Amino acid sequence: MNLYAAYLDEIESRKKQNLKPKPIDNGPMVEQLIKQILDKENQYRDESINFFTYNIIPGTTSAAKVKAKFLKEIILAEVIVDEITPSFALELLSHMNGGPSVDVLLDLALGSNLSIAKNAAEVLKTQVFLYEADTNRLKKAYNEENAIAKDILESYAKAEFYTNLPDLDEEIEVISY
Repeated sequence: MNLYAAYLDEIESRKKQNLKPKPIDNGPMVEQLIKQILDKENQYRDESINFFTYNIIPGTTSAAKVKAKFLKEIILAEVIVDEITPSFALELLSHMNGGPSVDVLLDLALGSNLSIAKNAAEVLKTQVFLYEADTNRLKKAYNEENAIAKDILESYAKAEFYTNLPDLDEEIEVISY
C-alpha cells in the first residue's frame, strides 16, 4: 500500500473517532503529494494540493524540508503549479516556523533575482525562528555589502517582527471548560 492510500485510511479511521487528520511529518509522503500535484491528470491532485497546503506540520521535520524545497522551486518558476502562485508559496513559507523554510527564504533573499530577494526579505522580517547559522549567513552577506542582508538585519535590530504585529483587540472574550 502506498503512503497516500495509508494516509487516507488513517483519516477515515480518525474520522470515526471524531478526530481530524494527523499533520503530515513524513518527507516521503510529501514527495508523493508533490508527484500527484505535478500530474494534472491524477485523480487525487486537488486533494493533494489541499493536504500540501494545510496538513504538513511546520518546523524542522523531513516533511517541512521537502515542502520548503518545492515551494522554492515554485517561487523560482522552476515548477509551475497554477493553484500555488509564487506569492502564495512565499506566504506558505512564512507560516512554516523556521528550519527549512528560513533556509529557503535566505537562499531567495540573498539570491540574484532582486524582485524575489525583496519579497523573500519582507517575509524574513516577520520570522522569529532564526538560528545562529541563519544569522551567520546574513552577517556574511552584510559583510559582502549585500543591501538586502543589511535591510533584514536593520529590521531585526528594530524588532519589527514584533513591533509590526497587528494591534490586539481591547477586549478578548474567552470561554473555558
